[in-house]
Amino acid sequence: MKRWIGAASVLIAGLSATAALAQSGDATRGQRVFNTQCRACHTLEKDGPSPAGPNLHGVFGRKAGTAAGYEFSDAMKNSGIVWDDATMADYNRDPKGKVPGTKMVFNGVKNAGQLADLVAYLKEATK
Repeated sequence: MKRWIGAASVLIAGLSATAALAQSGDATRGQRVFNTQCRACHTLEKDGPSPAGPNLHGVFGRKAGTAAGYEFSDAMKNSGIVWDDATMADYNRDPKGKVPGTKMVFNGVKNAGQLADLVAYLKEATK
């Protein structure tokens, strides 16, 4: 029982830290992160193309693997993810670790500040 409570405490603390991280980001700096690390594969505007990855317009609140115009991996379609600040941060930190079998060929944003900035930017830019 003590192990379960300890594990649950660690999980809750980690989720809280991830949510706080996403809320503390700077969207202006996040745009630079997006432009240098994401723009080659993703677009943000409504009805934008999906060059090598899905268009991200309206991504927050959407179930992973369901955006029109892109052929997602079975792993992404079956991931059960609904995109919010925490899932976006977790996925972009380590895409293959979060969704083994994903088609995304990106190693992730390892710098916590850049990750928070990216999530803040995506939250604004994908509305």
